[in-house]
Amino acid sequence: MRRRTAHVLTATALTAVAFTGPVAAADLGMVGFAPGDFATLEVWPKSAAPGATVTVNTTACGPGSHADGDATTVGGGRFKLVPGTHKEVVVGQFQVARGTRPGTYGIGATCANGKFATGDLVVTERGPQGHVNSGVGGGTTTTTDPAKIAAGAAVLAVTAVGGTWLLRRRASGTRS
Repeated sequence: MRRRTAHVLTATALTAVAFTGPVAAADLGMVGFAPGDFATLEVWPKSAAPGATVTVNTTACGPGSHADGDATTVGGGRFKLVPGTHKEVVVGQFQVARGTRPGTYGIGATCANGKFATGDLVVTERGPQGHVNSGVGGGTTTTTDPAKIAAGAAVLAVTAVGGTWLLRRRASGTRS
């Protein structure tokens, strides 16, 4: 439990530093950060429900590099970012834990070159579960009655024959 708390606090501190900038980092005693050390971590989808898989990427690490990601704030743990299809981009994935509450969470990545990338993930409420009662019903039922089907077919047949007889009679001009 102690380790999880440390991860949450570390992620929170990195997110706070990312939003306040390098000057505030120096004020907090975190030296070694320079302008440009923090880059954007693109998060897709930007909002996800608990249990969803999220993909992140960044160009901060440089061509052919790699990074270590941190999604402990949403129960996704640590994950690897590796070179993607575009050689200047590193890509990684994690899964949002099922018990994660709705809100905005910071996700971070530390590149092999020492740069950091941060992004936000909005966790939404879980969508509807199970069957939806829309009132439309299915196309078939388990209680089909052959007598009702035969009666319906007979009514359609009589209507077709009667309609054809009336049209032919009208076309011939007889009225008897």
